[in-house]
Amino acid sequence: MSLFRSLQHQPRVITLFTHSLQQNSSQRILESLRANTSGKFKFELESKFPTLDQLRYMQSVNPTILSTQVPNVKSVLAKPSHDPLFQSELEKCVKGGQWNPNSSMWVDWEQQRMGNERYEW
Repeated sequence: MSLFRSLQHQPRVITLFTHSLQQNSSQRILESLRANTSGKFKFELESKFPTLDQLRYMQSVNPTILSTQVPNVKSVLAKPSHDPLFQSELEKCVKGGQWNPNSSMWVDWEQQRMGNERYEW
């Protein structure tokens, strides 16, 4: 079986970035995605701040949702990729004001979609 054929059978990955899985928004997002997502997919729960490359990708997909979740996204995107903010714990980012404490965010990397509990694109 070719590599391409093997990749075709892999479930697509949907990442939920959250500082607390017990938070209501995280639960609502998981329930909504389970109910409204077709095909094979795999949830990936992420409790660390996205990498610079991930943020750039999210900015290209939906800058409105990203700026809701990362209040100072423009200044964050200007940081070098080795800045300690990237891949730091989201709980720490909440305390530092770099992550919205009232919501979580999901990204469907393959379908180029993202959202939070209120919005989806």
